[in-house]
Amino acid sequence: MTKFSCLIALLFSLITADARIWRNETGDKEFEATHISNDGKLVTLKRGTRIVSLPIVKLHIEDQAWLAENHPLKKPDSSNPLDDPAPPKGAAFDSLEFGDSRKDVVAKLKTSKLVETDSSDVMLTRIGLNGTYRTKNTIGGLHCYLFFDWTPQNTLREVTLRTKAIDRSSYGGLLKSNWQEMISVLTMIHGRSVQGAPYPNSDELQDGLVLCSHLWRTDEGHSVILGTGQERTKYSVVVRITSERIEPVTTE
Repeated sequence: MTKFSCLIALLFSLITADARIWRNETGDKEFEATHISNDGKLVTLKRGTRIVSLPIVKLHIEDQAWLAENHPLKKPDSSNPLDDPAPPKGAAFDSLEFGDSRKDVVAKLKTSKLVETDSSDVMLTRIGLNGTYRTKNTIGGLHCYLFFDWTPQNTLREVTLRTKAIDRSSYGGLLKSNWQEMISVLTMIHGRSVQGAPYPNSDELQDGLVLCSHLWRTDEGHSVILGTGQERTKYSVVVRITSERIEPVTTE
């Protein structure tokens, strides 16, 4: 066995060491998965041969406690400037870049040829950016709405595109069409995905969970993740464009 293959085997053994049973907020649903990462708001898990993402608040309180104990977020030492991580850099969506300030993001969205909003500046101040901008053109018959996540320094860390939530009756039709066109668009932008899986069955989903099917790597090494999600009885396609480096799921 080469040094490289030994290293891969070691990394894989470390990753699989965290395999455990996770439960939803109410504790009435559970699944086995491996912790990959979390940013304090969103946790990314390996579930079989797929990657799943869900808000930490959607987890059972015991799972939240397990995360806090076993994978606590490192708090920078305010007395040590070197311990304050630099904001991420690199292309995000359209002209947006990781590390942009909120002011920069607002200014770029206003001049973008790809997105639009019905909200005035006054309304944006009141309700914020999340969900107020959408793609001008439909993708597979659906518009995508933009959501944003920020670093502790209040700079752009992640952009999420999410279709309007639709009924389960359209999961295998309109939503799948959007998912398929997303693959084509993202492949044109980022090249061949480093991981791909078939369109998931709606029965595989649960409230608050995004089941990821595809992963792309950007030129800067950031991650673009495509998946489908469920919120109560509604379903949507989700694209996470994150400065975090998500590794593809490996199998023995």
